[in-house]
Amino acid sequence: MLTELANGLHDEPAAVLFVDDEINVLKSLRRLFHNEPYTTYFASTGAEGLEILRQNVVDLVVSDMRMPEMSGAEFLSEVFMQWPETIRILLTGYADLQSTIDAVNKGRIYNYCNKPWNDEELKLLIRNALEQKRLREERDRLSSLVHLQNKELKELNEHLEEKVEQRTEQLNTAMQHLDRANKNLEKQYIESIKVFSRIIEMRPGIKSGQSKYIAEKALSVARELRMSTEERKNIFYAGLLIQIGKMSLQDSLLLEPYYSIPLLDISRYLKHAVEGEALLKGLPPLKGASILIRHQYERYDGSGFPDGLAKQKIPLGSRILNVIRDYIKYLEGSMNGEVMSVSTAISHLMSRKESYYDPDVIDTFIKVLKDDTSIEEDVVIELPKLEKSWKNSRLLGAQQNTAMERPLMEISWMQLKPGMEIESVYFENKPYIKNCIIDQKIINNINSLRENTGKNPVIKIRMGKK
Repeated sequence: MLTELANGLHDEPAAVLFVDDEINVLKSLRRLFHNEPYTTYFASTGAEGLEILRQNVVDLVVSDMRMPEMSGAEFLSEVFMQWPETIRILLTGYADLQSTIDAVNKGRIYNYCNKPWNDEELKLLIRNALEQKRLREERDRLSSLVHLQNKELKELNEHLEEKVEQRTEQLNTAMQHLDRANKNLEKQYIESIKVFSRIIEMRPGIKSGQSKYIAEKALSVARELRMSTEERKNIFYAGLLIQIGKMSLQDSLLLEPYYSIPLLDISRYLKHAVEGEALLKGLPPLKGASILIRHQYERYDGSGFPDGLAKQKIPLGSRILNVIRDYIKYLEGSMNGEVMSVSTAISHLMSRKESYYDPDVIDTFIKVLKDDTSIEEDVVIELPKLEKSWKNSRLLGAQQNTAMERPLMEISWMQLKPGMEIESVYFENKPYIKNCIIDQKIINNINSLRENTGKNPVIKIRMGKK
């Protein structure tokens, strides 16, 4: 109902009924209103006029006064009784003054017109009458609309608090479901990236657990530098996938220490950063991470690869990844073929401060190494809790030769070699050995136990020198 009222009246032409017992008068009226924008009806008696009114919606009636059987006054009185909204006009002669007065009183006529009429005056009279009817109907429509709106507003106000509580509860429930779905999706996405990171580390020369260490330490540095939530996500993803471009490199390049790679092959090696970006930039959630991977070999003084960016023009995430990547390479010996202690690795980083590395990043990274507490769930980023494979670096006790830890790296059983310093070997969360230098006999025992149990051990080694 409210919609119908709001849409207003229809645009159909007004309907006018002429009633007169003289055929010539009706013919004159038909000619006069032939080109007017009305739907016209014609009747020669009052009874015929009433029948037309019963079958059609008529806006205005023009009736002669003197008619046999039913006078104009009687006809218009009947029209008023049955169709009070229909406008009534009387055609009358000067001799019918008393009858006209009766018609005004009984038929409640809008107006009257004397015979013979003036064509333009009659047209104007009918036009004004219909316009007044239209305005009256519009007034009534708007009045009804306001009444209904007020009624609905009153009902709405009466139940508003209840409806608001219901809608709020529904919204909160929906938001909770959406939040859980988003968290599950985020967790699954991160787990997929970690799995892919481990697949990358199956290539020769890429140590297992290295990317995860870089990602976690980069995340710690990013928090210290108060990077935004989105920046922290990007740097975490970039750390896990930092070596993805190496999938296309030859084994010989991956196995060779960086400073031993022939000069002609260096550019081919460094291009893995650009290829890594190309592999990831088509995935919207990893586009930011792909940019950090591209610029991981830029140098603070502008002499790096691939774009020669300098200082703050290098993305901060790339500056962080650059430091941590080289730190871990110094420790494991993949930089110059020499396994280094923590203090020696830090010295190499410090010697290239402000040339290769951002001074603020170096200082923050060293602080993170000194104050390295266990990495807990990042509430803002809402990442799942990180595995503890790199959390125990402060537990080396008397074996430390500096104030900083010797990092732990998780490797697969296939990477075990005699002489490695084992921090721990676990089978199904049960410790097998801890804190020892392994030989071939221990490796054989681990392989036998793996074959008997059908389970792969979790192996962590210490990196760098004692």
